Amino acid sequence: MTPRRYTQRGRADSAAETKQRIREAALALYHERGVAATTLQAIAERADVARGTVLNHFGSADGLLEAVLDETVAKIRYPDEHLQEGASSEPERMRRYVDAMFRFYVRGEEDWPAFSRDLDLPVLKAREAVYYAIVARLYAATFLDLAEDRIVGAATRAYVNFAPLYDLRAAGLSLDEAIDVVADTLIDLVARRRSETPMPID
Repeated sequence: MTPRRYTQRGRADSAAETKQRIREAALALYHERGVAATTLQAIAERADVARGTVLNHFGSADGLLEAVLDETVAKIRYPDEHLQEGASSEPERMRRYVDAMFRFYVRGEEDWPAFSRDLDLPVLKAREAVYYAIVARLYAATFLDLAEDRIVGAATRAYVNFAPLYDLRAAGLSLDEAIDVVADTLIDLVARRRSETPMPID
């Protein structure tokens, strides 16, 4: 019985290693060619397995893409509304928001280009919709009653984005300094909006 148990474990380990090798091959090719231009045959050749092995493990090209996305999302970790739990003030909420988003962008720098050119593919569109829904909840938990303010919304979309983060870092700022600059800007803007906008009386 013992040798059989070891054999089963060895097979399971081998299968897991094969699946991981296939996922890594797929991600590498997505980077090189884009998702749409990457074939199962090319992935199989890169992973040194038969095309049928890829299908056996993942079912289809979309199934493999989903698996690669699952692994990528687990690695980069989407920021969500729970990060605002325990925040004691509006400035703290905004600072947490900018910090979380910028650090998320940095975590995604390596893998994002593998998918960015093919966002019209149904699997990627669906994943993008999930991401935007999560970020929308975080945004609402951050700005509360000002979440619908058009100026606050426009400024947040403009400042809390990968492009300004890239520009600030290219200008010599560290990640922490970039977070401080953008958070301070939003905090000042929201304070001005609050002074300009009559607040309802409970």
